[in-house]
Amino acid sequence: MLKKVTLSIEEIEANDIVAEDIFFEYRLLAKKDLVLTERIIALLKLRKVEELSVYISTDSVRIVHDLSVQRAQEFEDVFAPLLEQQEQVDEYKEAINHLFMTTLENVVHELRYGQILKSMQDTAFVKGVFQRILEEKHRYDLLIRLRDWDEYSFVHSFDVFVLGTIFARHLGLTNIELLARGYLFHDIGKLYIPQEILTLKRKLSEEEFELVKTHTTKGYELLVENGEADIAYLARDHHERFAGKGYPNKLCADDMSDGVQLLQIIDVYSAMTSKRVYHSGYNATDALAVLYRDRHLYNEQFMHKFVECLGIYPVNSIVLLSDLRSAQVELVYDLFPTLPKVKLLDEQTSMNLPLNYSVKIVKMIDYRANSFEEIFNLFIEQLIRNDEKTLKIYFNRLIDHLHPKEIVLKIFLPAYRILRLLTREIQTDMKKYKNSIHILKKLLEEQLNVLYMDYQHEQTTILVVETSLRENFFIKLVQSILYIDKIVPCFINPGNEHHITQLMGHCGVNTAYFIEEELMTEKRVRPMREGTFLYYSLSDIEELLVSLVGMNMKKFLFEEKMQERLFVSLKA
Repeated sequence: MLKKVTLSIEEIEANDIVAEDIFFEYRLLAKKDLVLTERIIALLKLRKVEELSVYISTDSVRIVHDLSVQRAQEFEDVFAPLLEQQEQVDEYKEAINHLFMTTLENVVHELRYGQILKSMQDTAFVKGVFQRILEEKHRYDLLIRLRDWDEYSFVHSFDVFVLGTIFARHLGLTNIELLARGYLFHDIGKLYIPQEILTLKRKLSEEEFELVKTHTTKGYELLVENGEADIAYLARDHHERFAGKGYPNKLCADDMSDGVQLLQIIDVYSAMTSKRVYHSGYNATDALAVLYRDRHLYNEQFMHKFVECLGIYPVNSIVLLSDLRSAQVELVYDLFPTLPKVKLLDEQTSMNLPLNYSVKIVKMIDYRANSFEEIFNLFIEQLIRNDEKTLKIYFNRLIDHLHPKEIVLKIFLPAYRILRLLTREIQTDMKKYKNSIHILKKLLEEQLNVLYMDYQHEQTTILVVETSLRENFFIKLVQSILYIDKIVPCFINPGNEHHITQLMGHCGVNTAYFIEEELMTEKRVRPMREGTFLYYSLSDIEELLVSLVGMNMKKFLFEEKMQERLFVSLKA
C-alpha cells in the first residue's frame, strides 16, 4: 500500500512518485505521478525546492518524518486564533489578484516558459502591470466577458500578455504598459465568433476560417467603442505577416510597429504550445522549429531574441556557450528544457549542459531548419523501424499547415509507395512491412475521424464494397480523398442490384463504383437503366492511388480520376 506524505527534499529518493504538481515561484516544474530520478532530484535542489509530497510504502520508516502532520499541528497552535481577526479587504483588488494567480498557474510551465518568470521580481512586475491595467473596471468586465464566452481565448490572451510583457521589457521597448494592455485584449474580437466554431474539435472549413478572421477587425471596433483606441491596432494587426501574407489588410513589415511584430511571434508560440480540444500542444522546441520554418513571415531578429529570452533553444539551433565554444542543440529534455544536450562543433563531441549552469547557452547564432523532405525521410525511417511513438512526432510536424488532400498526396501515398518498393525490390521483412502498413492505417484513421466531423458535404457517391474489405488501407484512402472533395461515400454490400439502383436514385447519382478484392466480372462497365456500374479490383485502386503522388491537389477530383483510369485501361 502507498501513502501520501510530505518529506524534506533531503529525504526524497529515486523512484519516489510525485503526489502533487510541483510548483516553484508560481511555475510548474513537474507533474503529479512523475517517477523521480537522481538527476531530477538534483535539479529540484538547484531550484531551491525544499520539500515534496510523494507516495511511499505505508511501512516505510520515512513516514515518521511526514512534514504535513507537523505543519497541521503548528497551524492549529499558532494561526487558528488569528482567523477570527480578519481585516476588511478590498474585494475588487482581491478579485483581480485571484484572477491573476489562478490563471498564471494554468499557463506557466517550465517546458514552455523556460527562463521567463524565473524570478519573483519578474512575476511581481507582471502582476503589477496586470493590476494597474484592470484598475479601470470596464477592462475587467471586458476580460470576464471573454472568459465566460470562451475559456481558451481568455487563457491564451493572458498567456500572450505575460510572455509579451516580459519579452517587450527584454527588448527594451518603450510604452511597455500600453503594449501589455494591447496584448491582454488582442483577441477580444473572439466575442463575436460563435462558440460552436471556437470549440470545434477539427480544422476549420474555408467558410468557418473566413468568419474567424473577422475577430481582428471586430476586436479593433470593440476596443475603440470602449475607449481603448490607443491599443486597438494590436487587435487588428496581430495576424498580419511580412510581405503581405497575413490579414485583414495584407500589411508589409514597414507598416507594422515593433510592438505588433513582437505580438505576432508570441501569439503563434502561445497558440502552438497551449492545450486545445483538438491537440495537446507542441513542446517549446517544436513550436520554435515551426516558427523558424516560416521565418520569412516574421521579424527574424525578434525570433532570435525571443529564443534567448526563453532560454529554450530548438533542436538543430547553433548556439554560443558561456565558455565561448560553439555548439548545435541535439536534444531538449522535457523536465529541464534550458539544459539541453549539445554537440560541440569544434570537437564533434556531445555533452549535457551541467545542472549547476557552470556552462550555459548565452546566444543564438543560427537555426538550421529541417526541410519537409528531411522530416519526411525521418518519418519514413521510423515507419520502417515500426517506432510508432517517434514517428508521430515527425508526422505532426509534417501535417502542420497542410491541406487534408496534401496530407494524403504528400505523406500517405509516398510513404506507401516507398514501403511497396522496399518490399518488392529489397525483400524487406514482410512482418515489418505489415506492421508499417498497420501504423500508416492507424494514422490515416485518425485523420478520417477529423474529416468525419465536417458534415459540410456537397454530394454523395455509392461504393459497393464487401464489409470485410472496408478496413483495407486503400479503401480508407479512397474514403479520405472523397471526404476532402466534400463527397460522402455511401457503402453498400454487393448483391441486390435493384436495391443499389434505388439507392442511386435516392442519392441523385448516376454511377456506382464496385470495388472487389479480385475482379469477378468480365465487364468493367455495365450500363443500367438508372445509371452505370463501374468495376475495379483492389489492385486497380492501388495503382490509381500511387499514380496520384506528386499531383497538384487543385487539379483533380478523385471521382474523375477513377473514371479516367478505368476508360484508359479499357482502351489499352
